[in-house]
Amino acid sequence: MLADADPQLSLSRLEGNNIELADVLDELRTLPFLSPCRLVMIKDADSFITKYRQMLEAYLEAPSPTGVLLLLPVSFPATTRLAKIAAKIGQVISCEPIKPKELARYLITYAKEQHGLKLKQEAAELLRELAGDDSGILCCEVDKIAAYLAGPDKPKTEITLNDVQAVVGHNRLYNVFHVIDALTAGKTAEALLLLNHMLNQDRDAQYTAVGAFAWHFRRLYQARILLDKKLSEGEIIRQSRIWANQEQFMQQVKKLKIEQLGSILEQLMRIDQASKTGAGSVRTGLEKLMVQFSTGKRRAV
Repeated sequence: MLADADPQLSLSRLEGNNIELADVLDELRTLPFLSPCRLVMIKDADSFITKYRQMLEAYLEAPSPTGVLLLLPVSFPATTRLAKIAAKIGQVISCEPIKPKELARYLITYAKEQHGLKLKQEAAELLRELAGDDSGILCCEVDKIAAYLAGPDKPKTEITLNDVQAVVGHNRLYNVFHVIDALTAGKTAEALLLLNHMLNQDRDAQYTAVGAFAWHFRRLYQARILLDKKLSEGEIIRQSRIWANQEQFMQQVKKLKIEQLGSILEQLMRIDQASKTGAGSVRTGLEKLMVQFSTGKRRAV
């Protein structure tokens, strides 16, 4: 909007809680200097809009030809007269967070538009599992993967599961696999040591560990369904797309019942929610899950 103009000369940032309309109108009607327009941005504009709604409507009927008013309220109902006038002479842009179920499609579009890369659906889902539901963080991870693929020896046009694992997962998925392997083998102490080592060596692991565990347990859950349907191990491996540690993966599938896997996935969901709301930590939640699993397994024997 301001092109290459100096923001110090063409941009005014105001707080809606302590600004008068007269001051805003003075800013809007001040001629811009070395800029095509003057931008007046009002943060936390809800109270400002409530206080001066009718006068703002009147201003928008005959706005300054060189002034641009940018209102940043929390709520701006489209049914109000002010919103309708704003949409008619300018733009009303909704900045609502992207819904979780829409994130994969959003990332696929982002990768295509920003980097010319085809992000495969399964890779987008894994990325979300590992990095969470913050669209800003997810886009940054896509940017990292794009930079990784831009090397002269990697002329690729798509982002695959392996790329997500290499850049975002690092060795996290590998570590998770061995934690679960120890846990299902009855080696609870070893599983707890591996978990703590994983969380300690990677400062970002606390944010993505639950996603990594959920991703692996979900594959185990789906594989167990296929096993209960009497499919061959080879077919289970093929449908589950297991490229490494196939024998160990099938051993884990055989040791876990579908009810156990469903319960674990529910607990992981609660751990994730607790960590995001401050009601609990990832480390404590995962340690508790492992101890409960071990105790329940011993009781079942």
